[in-house]
Amino acid sequence: MGLFKKKEDVTQTKCKTCGLELHEPERLKRHMDKAHGHLPAKKMDPQDGGGGLW
Repeated sequence: MGLFKKKEDVTQTKCKTCGLELHEPERLKRHMDKAHGHLPAKKMDPQDGGGGLW
């Protein structure tokens, strides 16, 4: 429950990216990996001229 924890010992449970407040640091880690861990897919630019299949 965390009623008797010292303020210095409290670990971070709020996501810096989206501000979501979670109950446990392990849940924050899983949230960061799942929601913010992936890189956006690179879009192919047709004006670039390269990167096609043929």
